[in-house]
Amino acid sequence: MTSEIIKYYLQLPHDFHFAAVPELSTDIETVFHMIPDYGVGSARCIRFEKDWLLIMIVDFTPNSSLEKVTSVNENYLELSFFETDTNSFKKGSKKVQRINKGLHYYLNTAKTTYTYYKAGQRCRFIKIILTKDYYDTCIKDRYKDIFKAEELDDMLHNTNSFAINFLFQQIRAYQAEGRIQQLFLEAKVMELLSLLHNQTKNRTGHLPVSLDKNDIRGLKKTVALMEKDLSAYPAGELLAKTANMSHTRFHLAFRKYYGSTPYEYLKKMRLNAALLLLENSDYEIGTVSAMVGYHNSGHFAKLFKTSYGVTPKRYRQIHRIR
Repeated sequence: MTSEIIKYYLQLPHDFHFAAVPELSTDIETVFHMIPDYGVGSARCIRFEKDWLLIMIVDFTPNSSLEKVTSVNENYLELSFFETDTNSFKKGSKKVQRINKGLHYYLNTAKTTYTYYKAGQRCRFIKIILTKDYYDTCIKDRYKDIFKAEELDDMLHNTNSFAINFLFQQIRAYQAEGRIQQLFLEAKVMELLSLLHNQTKNRTGHLPVSLDKNDIRGLKKTVALMEKDLSAYPAGELLAKTANMSHTRFHLAFRKYYGSTPYEYLKKMRLNAALLLLENSDYEIGTVSAMVGYHNSGHFAKLFKTSYGVTPKRYRQIHRIR
């Protein structure tokens, strides 16, 4: 029996004016193209056995703004990787929030949500939907000593890594069909969960600082400040002031919560942004380098290769072959 959340996402392309393309679809994957009167773009829905797991790969630009309000009364885990920051959402009674680039998660959601896509602005993302049945059967029962429900929220909050970013690009790029496609993609889902778990275990929890909700809110403000202009290099004093902490306490708190120094975290954000620019733009390598804060393109190329295993030029070549 297909779960409520899977039914919701399978219906979503139809609600947003996409039409299935039978000649491009298979028993496992449905390919959609947006109806030209409503915009341009595509969506792919990849289903797995028993409809316990769903992967959506979406890239579209609507002619007019789209919005949807829904209430799904079901526990599930959604992992979404956004390559654009042009849409927003609202959960329960909270304020409407812009969705920034990168990985976002929603855990045990059983509330009314509001999704909005703005006219004329590109929206590109990948969603992985894991139902409670999938978690209970394929994860909890097999790896109960590793994945504990009470630790999931902590595991998911720190998601800024090269490996996670690159993994989602592998999901988007994979071209096989049928059972081989399912095998590869489900393996990537498990790899993603293992990466999230591992980076949580590697956080420096022994640091002599305790954090409350106000501290965490302040730390998130510093990340938002860095993300606002990746080409800038904000002073430590400014970051500490933004977090409403002393310079020493801020650096300890940041390492405890995010598992790295602020500037290591900034480097990850810069190189993750560079990867998306190389995929989704025609900017020269030197321009991409400068846009993410590296005015020496040789230094940028070295950092990129250390993180992703290939140079920026080679990464773009690989991307454009497929």
